Amino acid sequence: MSTEPTSDAARFFDRTSTIYRAKYTEESPFHHYYFNERLDKATRGLELSSKAVLDIGSGTGNLFDHLLPRFPDLRFFATDVSAGMLAQSPVPPDQRFVGHAYAHTFAVRHFDAAFMLGVTTYMDEAELDRNLAFIAGSLAPDGQAVITFSHSRGLDTWMRWSLRLPLRLFGSKDKVLSSGVRTRTYSVREAKEALAPHLSIDRLEFHNHTVFPFGLLLPGLSIRLAKRIDRLTSTSWLHRWLSSDIIVRCSAKRYP
Repeated sequence: MSTEPTSDAARFFDRTSTIYRAKYTEESPFHHYYFNERLDKATRGLELSSKAVLDIGSGTGNLFDHLLPRFPDLRFFATDVSAGMLAQSPVPPDQRFVGHAYAHTFAVRHFDAAFMLGVTTYMDEAELDRNLAFIAGSLAPDGQAVITFSHSRGLDTWMRWSLRLPLRLFGSKDKVLSSGVRTRTYSVREAKEALAPHLSIDRLEFHNHTVFPFGLLLPGLSIRLAKRIDRLTSTSWLHRWLSSDIIVRCSAKRYP
C-alpha cells in the first residue's frame, strides 16, 4: 500500500500488519463501517463469476474475503509492497505477489476487474501514473477498474490536516495520521485529470460521510448520520463536503 518496499509507508504497514484485519470486524465500529462500505460500493453490480481479478494494494486480503462467497470460482491475484500485510491474507500463496503489480508476470494476461482501494493516498504522481498505465494495459476489453482517492475537499480531510501536527507529537505511531507517513489527497478534478490519460470514467461517487475524530470518539452516532447523508444525491454540496473518499469506476479507453 505504498510506492516502494523501502518507503516509510511500506514499513508502517509491515509494522501494523498483524492487527490490520481486525479493523474489518465489529471490534472497531468505525473502521468496520468505513472499510466495508468501501468494499460494498467498489464491487456493487459487478459480475465476477469465473473472472480474473487483480487487487493492487491488497493488504490483508479483505476484498478477497468480500468477493469469494459470491463468486467462489473467481481467479484472484493480489499484490502489495508490504510483505507483512500479504502474510496475513487468505489469498492462496501462489496468487499473492509482493511488490509492484507492473513488475510481475501473472498467470493471466488480462483482468476482468482491477481494484486499487485505499492505495493512491500513499503514491506520488509518478507511481500513480505507472500503476494507472499498467491497469489500462491489463484490462480485458469489457473489464472494469475501481480506484479510490482521498477527497481533499472533504471536511474529514481538513480536520485531519488541522490536527496532524499535535497528533504527530503526541499520538500513537501505529496510526497513519500520527506516524509521519506522507499521504496525498485529491479533488474530484485532480482525480479525473490523473485518470484521463489512461482510462475512461464510467461512474464517480463518494463514501465515508464521517468526520475525524468524531467517527472514532462517537462511532455509533457518526455511522447513523453517515448512512443518512449517503442517501443524499451526490450532487448535493453537503454530500460532497461530508465525504472523505472518492470512488471511481473506469473502463479501458476505446479509440476509433
